[in-house]
Amino acid sequence: MSGGAAVADSDAAMVLAEGVHKRFGALEVLRGIDLSVRRGEVACIIGPSGSGKSTFLRCVNHLEKIDAGRLFADGVLVGYEERGGRLHELHEREVARRRAEIGMVFQHFYLFPHMTVLDNVCSGPLIVKGVPRAEAEARAPAP
Repeated sequence: MSGGAAVADSDAAMVLAEGVHKRFGALEVLRGIDLSVRRGEVACIIGPSGSGKSTFLRCVNHLEKIDAGRLFADGVLVGYEERGGRLHELHEREVARRRAEIGMVFQHFYLFPHMTVLDNVCSGPLIVKGVPRAEAEARAPAP
C-alpha cells in the first residue's frame, strides 16, 4: 500500500497493533491489544466466543473503528492518517481504496448460489481490483 504513515523498521510487520482498544457502549471488547505479524508468518487468534477475535480482525480492515491505539497493515496506518501528532480518520473513499489492498477470509464465507465456483473466485479481482476477466480466470486455482 502506498501513502499514510510508514513504520520505520525495515523488518516492518505486515500487521502491527499497538495498544488497540474497542468498546461497544459499556462493554470493553479489546483492551490494549499488541500484536506483530511479519511477512511470511502465520498467526492464530484463538479464544472463546465473544472474546473479541472477530472484532479485532474487523478493526484490521477498518470495518470497525478503534477507540484507542494504532493499527498498521504493511506499514500503513489503517483508517487514519497522522497530522500534527493527531490521528484524523480518512474519508470512506480512501478507506475503501486501502481496504482493497488487504485480503481477508471470514469465518462464515458464502458463495453466491447463482454463480459458478469460478465466477465466485474471480468476483473479487474483477469487481474490487478491475482485473480483466481472462487474467482473473488465469490466476484462479485449477480444480
